[in-house]
Amino acid sequence: MNKIKWVTQVIALPYEIQKSLFPEFANVADELAVEWQIALDELNDLSMISITDEQWSAIKKLDTYMLSISGSVNIQYWNNDALCQSAEWQEMREMAIDILSIMQWEKTVPEKPKAIYIYHG
Repeated sequence: MNKIKWVTQVIALPYEIQKSLFPEFANVADELAVEWQIALDELNDLSMISITDEQWSAIKKLDTYMLSISGSVNIQYWNNDALCQSAEWQEMREMAIDILSIMQWEKTVPEKPKAIYIYHG
């Protein structure tokens, strides 16, 4: 449950703060999408966790939206410029804020992730 909370908190944040949580070279939009999918997979594996229909609906709404703007034809939404400026990312931030509220999680800046990043530059 911690991973879904962490990534939801980060998606809800303004671009400048999102960017500060990752290395300078990272494609933060892409990283957030990957982290979201990993968190969702973990959440699905934790069948003993009780999530209300309302909570699951809010999570599914964001996931469905992300999937609707994914794929090679929508590559323009998955870079740092889009993360900063696009209406699509603003929409995702609002959905994440809704999830935080429904889950009764604080809207705060979580710790930086402990991860190894591979730079392909």
